[in-house]
Amino acid sequence: MPPDSALSRSPLPPPLTRRSLLVGAGAAATAVTLAACDEPTGIQDPDGGGGDLTASVTRYGAATGDLEVWQVTYDIDEDADPPGTYTAKAQAARHAALQAKLEEQEWSADAPLLVLDPYGTTRTGLYVHFADAAGGMLEFTVDVDATAEYRRTAANHDQGSGFTGLLVGLVPGAHNRLTVSWAPEGGDVVSHELHILPPTPTGDYPTQLSAEVPDPDALSAGLFAITGISGRGETTRLFDNAGVGRGELLSTDHPTHNIRIEDNRLVTTTGARQVSVIDPFGHAEPIIDTGDQIIHHDLEVLGDHVYALTSKDGEDTVEDRIIRIDLTSGEVVEVVDLQTVFPAYEELAHPREGGFAGGTDATGKDWIHVNSIQIVEGVMYLSARETSTVIALDDALEPDSEPSVRWMIGVEGIWEGTGYEELFLAPEGSPAGNAGQHTVARLDDEALPEGQYFIEMYNNNHWYMGTRDEEVWKEVGPEGAFPGEFDGVSHILRYLVDESAGTFREDLRVDVAYSSVVSNVQRIGGDSLTHPMVVNSGKANVFTEHDAEGRLLGTFRYDSSNMAYRVYKDAFEGFWFTGA
Repeated sequence: MPPDSALSRSPLPPPLTRRSLLVGAGAAATAVTLAACDEPTGIQDPDGGGGDLTASVTRYGAATGDLEVWQVTYDIDEDADPPGTYTAKAQAARHAALQAKLEEQEWSADAPLLVLDPYGTTRTGLYVHFADAAGGMLEFTVDVDATAEYRRTAANHDQGSGFTGLLVGLVPGAHNRLTVSWAPEGGDVVSHELHILPPTPTGDYPTQLSAEVPDPDALSAGLFAITGISGRGETTRLFDNAGVGRGELLSTDHPTHNIRIEDNRLVTTTGARQVSVIDPFGHAEPIIDTGDQIIHHDLEVLGDHVYALTSKDGEDTVEDRIIRIDLTSGEVVEVVDLQTVFPAYEELAHPREGGFAGGTDATGKDWIHVNSIQIVEGVMYLSARETSTVIALDDALEPDSEPSVRWMIGVEGIWEGTGYEELFLAPEGSPAGNAGQHTVARLDDEALPEGQYFIEMYNNNHWYMGTRDEEVWKEVGPEGAFPGEFDGVSHILRYLVDESAGTFREDLRVDVAYSSVVSNVQRIGGDSLTHPMVVNSGKANVFTEHDAEGRLLGTFRYDSSNMAYRVYKDAFEGFWFTGA
């Protein structure tokens, strides 16, 4: 997640002076309010169709010990299908049941309210609430046979005294020994011990990864989030630094695309056509449907706006749109259509054989395949996998603006004859060259002169194009790139960009396990050179943590039928935990 300062945007830097900018065919990315389609659009209404739905808080039968553990169940017939978790109606019913339970009695530190996964979104998160005469600190320890002890201090979201929060750390499907200790300010410690058997992992996924960590203290605090594990459903799995499963973040018909945590909210996709805001207790509200825009790969959060990569349902082309979602109003508008930015290039491309575009539920002409988005100081940075191009756009944030290309980095040869060749930054020295890259991010450094910054990415180092004839692309790719699906070397790759000179040069290259597609590199805690990194090589079924300079700190291997899409890491500081 970005630092708070990233939300305060300074004025745009001056445009490039080396070359003139090319505006997208004189056509603006016209505002498209996605209401004229069969799919719903906007904030879901809990009172919308489908009849009434209620829920109740009932005893959870697989827990023993000092305290009662509760669960939320729907008031429906035994043979009836439960509603989808990420519907406003289901979330409202769960919320009403929890609020009613809270009001039943005065919950105290000696007799707190404990509800397992009250909103159905975290699998094993344990909601804890009680009042007390003063504030304090709640520590909890989870012990499971044959796993490392897990000890954390829970973030307290109570507005007064006492405690309200979610304990995240119970291992799915395992016999957990949970110790909870409340240390009130100026009072005696109150402790409880419970034995809890939470539900098994979704898809029966293993709760122990193969972990090679020479110095556990060298790893950053937090949880790894593995998204898009093929063959095991779309749920995101949460693992600690010992490779032990500590919970889940439910998704539905599509992998989670990025996990952004700031201001006590978690913003993510919860379906192919859906973005949700989830609070620290797991409550999803609002839930916003995106209509005929199918989200893929990535999103960016700027204040109360989400910018998401999409394919527009019913169009011949895919993975070439960007929408803006207003988290307050639920408005969904299209801000970028890359066909209007690069019309001459799009005309040269043809559909892939078979037509399917990986990473999306849409099929069609996957001519550019954008797979990451970042916005810094008003500039939109995109990674285009199909063309192996990094793209910087100006004026791309508003629906009535006309996006223009600030610069590009990649192989100019495949753009020959389109008029876009003059937009490429010139390489200095002999950079590795990006091929099929993912997760492009700008990193600023105050020590650099104005107009210079770093661009960092996961360089798959895989050179292949399915939408152009082989004679166009085969011999013009980066010299060290690999054509095959399995044998090769990928990189953490960083360039130093000099906008004033119109150049870039390689600043860092770290070899990582080869992954021809998917994968990511993420700066843990925000896009800063001083932060450590998590790197996922999806096709190799391995992710790693590195220090800020790229030195390897730990290696984790996971199971999948093919790959995992991306791996993120977050400290969840102030959200689920407090302190290291």
